[in-house]
Amino acid sequence: MKTLVMGVVGLIGISSFAAEAFAPLFPFLISYDAPDNAVSMAHLLDAPAGKHGFVRVQDGRFVTDKGRIRFHATNLTGPANFPTHAQADETADRLARFGINCVRLHYFDAEYGNFMTAAETGIFGKGGGLPGAFGADPAKPFRLDPDAVDRQDYLIAALKKRGIYVNMNLHVARFPKGLSFFDPLMIASEKAYAKALMTRVNPYTKLTYTDDPCIAMIEINNENAFFNNYNSGAIDRVSGRIAEALQGQWNAWLKKKYGSTEAMTAAWKWVSVPLSDEQVAEGAFDGPVTFDGQHWILAKGSAAVTAAAEGGALKVAVARGGDEFFPKLFRRISVQKDKPYTVSFKVRRTHGEGNATLGFAVADAQEGWRSLGAHEKLTVGKAWRRHSFAFIAADTSDRAEIQFTRFPEGTFEIDDLSLQNGAVTAFDEKSRIEAASVPVVKSRDFAPPQARADFTRFIWETEHAYWTGIADYVKKDLKAKAPISGTQLGYSPPQLQAELDYVDSHSYWCHPSVNAKWAIRNETMVNSLSCIIGLAAQRVQGKPYTVSEYNHPFPNQYGAEGQPMLRAYGALQGWDGVFEYTYNHSPDFNPRRNTYFFSMIARTDVLAHFPACAAMYLRGDVREAQGSVVGSIDDAAFFDRLVKQRAISASIGTCGIDSRYALVHKVAMDFPAEPADEAVRAPKPATPAWGAVISSDTGELTWNRERPGKAFWTVDTPDTKLFSGFPEGREVALGGVRLAVGPTRLGWATVSLTSRHATGFGAGGAPATILLTATGVAENEGTQLEALPGNSAALRDRTNWGEGTVLVEGVPAVVTLPSAATKTRCYALDERGARKADVPVESVAGGCRVAIGPQYKTVWYEIEVKQ
Repeated sequence: MKTLVMGVVGLIGISSFAAEAFAPLFPFLISYDAPDNAVSMAHLLDAPAGKHGFVRVQDGRFVTDKGRIRFHATNLTGPANFPTHAQADETADRLARFGINCVRLHYFDAEYGNFMTAAETGIFGKGGGLPGAFGADPAKPFRLDPDAVDRQDYLIAALKKRGIYVNMNLHVARFPKGLSFFDPLMIASEKAYAKALMTRVNPYTKLTYTDDPCIAMIEINNENAFFNNYNSGAIDRVSGRIAEALQGQWNAWLKKKYGSTEAMTAAWKWVSVPLSDEQVAEGAFDGPVTFDGQHWILAKGSAAVTAAAEGGALKVAVARGGDEFFPKLFRRISVQKDKPYTVSFKVRRTHGEGNATLGFAVADAQEGWRSLGAHEKLTVGKAWRRHSFAFIAADTSDRAEIQFTRFPEGTFEIDDLSLQNGAVTAFDEKSRIEAASVPVVKSRDFAPPQARADFTRFIWETEHAYWTGIADYVKKDLKAKAPISGTQLGYSPPQLQAELDYVDSHSYWCHPSVNAKWAIRNETMVNSLSCIIGLAAQRVQGKPYTVSEYNHPFPNQYGAEGQPMLRAYGALQGWDGVFEYTYNHSPDFNPRRNTYFFSMIARTDVLAHFPACAAMYLRGDVREAQGSVVGSIDDAAFFDRLVKQRAISASIGTCGIDSRYALVHKVAMDFPAEPADEAVRAPKPATPAWGAVISSDTGELTWNRERPGKAFWTVDTPDTKLFSGFPEGREVALGGVRLAVGPTRLGWATVSLTSRHATGFGAGGAPATILLTATGVAENEGTQLEALPGNSAALRDRTNWGEGTVLVEGVPAVVTLPSAATKTRCYALDERGARKADVPVESVAGGCRVAIGPQYKTVWYEIEVKQ
């Protein structure tokens, strides 16, 4: 891509458009009902969904009888699964206009609500009973609520009619997380629910969901696995019948492996190492502590926080909470690989509401965060509570840290902080396999390396039995035809997830701290593309890959960039489905404003670019990369990291490949049966010499970082052009189209141009209908966005979200096209996509020029090129 530099402001003819004189925001909420016009991409959908047979997996891709299929998709969450019939039809029509061809039906298996939204019943209704909910008896009878079932049945039929497939979630919210992987009663309840859900006959389609080809995929368990719940400490806290079941299965596993207690204890070599060599000499906090960045570090982020030794303890006072994980308190230490250590301390909360949950770890954060053997969530209350963690260091580090993170508002005290060599612990000789009395190895307790390796293998095999058992039941007993996934990468090892039909992942840029005193980083991702790179680096070779949740949550002001990035790089990588999260989470299907972090239904800045997203991904305007880089993950090395660091995830970075290859080629990891001598199957430089401009090997996607902190990103295909980032007075040349974006409130904008019927942009006299979309700031009327340090923001009070409709910024820009001015007309469009005003078209050398701006009070323009 050629980048030209010129004075954009002068070009547009608004040289007096100073930063303090921006035009007012204006109302623009995309209509909930509209005709088929220039903004609609419904013609890309092949209705009804399933007309070409069931979706299946072939050669690592989703296909139907017609050929390859991929999904430009969204979610419906909680009560949004149960619209009235009229709401269902209107919603299906609107989604079709955005080119959406799949909807993930999510979180309808329990009551849904949070601190911002009133609780709404799920598919069990108010009187149907929820099997096993929050510790209730999983054997309790249940029934699906007839009214909820009818509403969901009609919704699915309405989606199918428009060519929109369904991703059906089997488990999201029932039971406490992690328990159903080993509890037989809960597993039986999950199967009974799956049967009730999937084998019911939809009266509007006359088909069960096991026989309906509009069901594109089935997800067993959202963000839930034995491994992630064990690592978080949740499994340590189980009790009663469930704890007995777990210990019984663990002892049966040990009996099968060792045969006797004596053989087990000989293998485990349980030996105590006396404590010595204290590293935190000041841990009694009787004197001052200096936060010099060498020994002690206080990372504030956007928080208002102080820390000081006071009254014989380290006092951390948080006047204002920060964005996720902040503020953070670190004490530098050093550890040696495979040596035992014990870290101990006591902690309490002296001011603040109720208990708080803090993050704790011994970790190395120098080249990406990695646990060195201890990481937990701490429940902190008013009374002192002592904690002690013994661990085997996973690696050698002279810049390791004792980390306390996620401090909420309030005052906390830490005392008696210690890190010493050694681990004083002993095996209870009364514990015997023969009596099934060997306790489970708790995540926070010390255990010899072989004991921890054994329990990790036990979890692995238990998870494997669960995933394959549920999948086999759904396919073989219920006769479901759709591909099945387990859960998302990062919750369960990728090798286990790759045993099912397809692999899935989730990612969020600037995820808010979701509680009543939240904050969110207000940053653009165009300077890093980190989420896109991270998602690509996790793909498993030879398996369909979906991203079923992705968002740049509101009120982050740069949200318009996220979905185009996901679609464009998803197309480059050859992914099989990309889902924004979520279209709606509420029973209100016609909101006039944004009411929640993740709902897209009223996000004009995001939805306005969905026609371009559909063109890039669903229509295939962005081509797949020509080259591939595949990293081979050694199973033994992966398991060693899983045992020592509890590292569930893997990526091409795990085997030393620079993840930025994802911006150039297709990337993936695989798990060969035999260890590979060479981790890369495509050439790579030993030290990638990435320049300031990185382009895909197709030449269609370009990331420009020539100005630090002011990057931009472009798409240049024959039928879609896109710019997102900081214009900085630069004009970009996108094939035969040139784009110059003027000054905006953020100094940032997202602008897309899409040829609706893939006929180009008027070069050579060819006719075209082009949708031009330009977005900047978008917010509710009356929003009071509180700026916080560290590029963060908050809407602290419900009233600060604003009570009025969505207001948007009119972005000034000049677009130069290769079509003759005499053949070209431009129209400003209203919220329904209808023409409301003419926009002048100026003749220039080689084509024509259109200048748009806030005077037209729109984000959408139609450019018509006649033959």
